Amino acid sequence: MNVGFDHDLLSSLYLWFDDRLNYFAEAYQPSITHTFEYVDTLDVPSNYHAYYSPYRQLVSASDKVAVNSFVTIGGVNVVDKNGIYIDYNNGRVLVDTSIYGTSKTLVITGDFAYKTVNTYITDETEENVILNSDFIISPANQTYLQTRGGFSSKIYTVPAVFLTLANSENKPFAFGGLDNTVANVRVVVVADSNYTLDGILSIIRDSARSCFSLIDFENFPYGEFSHIKSHPYKYEDLSNASSDKCFIEEVVASKLTDRSRERITSSKDYKIGFLDLQVSKPRNPRSIFKR
Repeated sequence: MNVGFDHDLLSSLYLWFDDRLNYFAEAYQPSITHTFEYVDTLDVPSNYHAYYSPYRQLVSASDKVAVNSFVTIGGVNVVDKNGIYIDYNNGRVLVDTSIYGTSKTLVITGDFAYKTVNTYITDETEENVILNSDFIISPANQTYLQTRGGFSSKIYTVPAVFLTLANSENKPFAFGGLDNTVANVRVVVVADSNYTLDGILSIIRDSARSCFSLIDFENFPYGEFSHIKSHPYKYEDLSNASSDKCFIEEVVASKLTDRSRERITSSKDYKIGFLDLQVSKPRNPRSIFKR
């Protein structure tokens, strides 16, 4: 299926959202040495083995911190896409077994900064995200992997935000077939403290009446394994290369009250909030479908 406008919109908003958290909120920890451990997970291609960092998402944009394009395997530096893929979104390294064999005991290390707020695109409703997701809150003296005693690709580490396109419509805007596409994006925020929740809600709420770049899907910086297509990736450079902009009309921030939260979940360890972004983009949609 061909890429549609909604794909471009949501992926562009994801990149902007992630940059705002990392660059302005500095929601990351500085670079440390990660030891990647083999874990058998279902979403890995049959000809690859997955080695996981103890942390969920690694910082991939080098706007503010240095991002390595390699890991060390058995004392040798191996560059991304040279028999391996560095999956920044899942904090793991995928190793091609046709090159490195089927061993599950490779010694893989790498220096990376990691996010303290993880960002996801999801097609689930906020109810499913809150009720049916498995969240991990890491204590200060343990990593996410140690907390769980294992790892699964379906587990989300908190704090985390989940972006989904709630609804959209085209409104007549000008003569010549120009419409204003208005999209409402719902963001679910799951945090480990009110301080973190307030910080996330605040920095995104204050983005109302500003613009972000619409990035063509083919220019999306991540490949199929959440690896960087071309190192280094800087969001500012990618954003400035696009003259196509979307406008954030308004942002509404809200919280799930303690009483409501206790009704829907047995956990009292995390805080839940919501961001509703109304995004507009004047465009001529019917011109795309002329034969």
